Amino acid sequence: MPLHDNAPTLILDQLRRIAGGERVGIVEIGELTVSQFAELVRQKREMGHEPPASRTLVYLGRHYYDSRVRKDGYRPCDLVHQLEAELASTSVIETHRHMTAVVSATDRDDGHGNKVRDRAILELQARKPRAEVYSVVPKGDFIRPKTQQSP
Repeated sequence: MPLHDNAPTLILDQLRRIAGGERVGIVEIGELTVSQFAELVRQKREMGHEPPASRTLVYLGRHYYDSRVRKDGYRPCDLVHQLEAELASTSVIETHRHMTAVVSATDRDDGHGNKVRDRAILELQARKPRAEVYSVVPKGDFIRPKTQQSP
């Protein structure tokens, strides 16, 4: 499995520290499977780009927290569920000109009335040789937590 056993705890701790205004460093949360990594390398080389040299996934979380908790109203535990879904061993690599993602192979009930397909956006340059899980896009989240709250 791509996520380490202690990854949910590390991620929640990171998000709590960010919420408290602390500066945080990167943490290792898992690694791509051998086949996911091979596909990532193949796709990046096919595009003429340098692939990462390591299967290791690292996490900072600040952009992810700002986008999904502050902007969209998700709870930190929702973010962990998103990461667990998209970083499963069955997830697939999707590379476009300006974006590389790990995409969940199945839809997930997000607990807010949506069936979503989670997509982890990878940053491949800043943390070389490792890939950083920069953010997550829960595709299909038309009903977001902030829209469920009463005024």
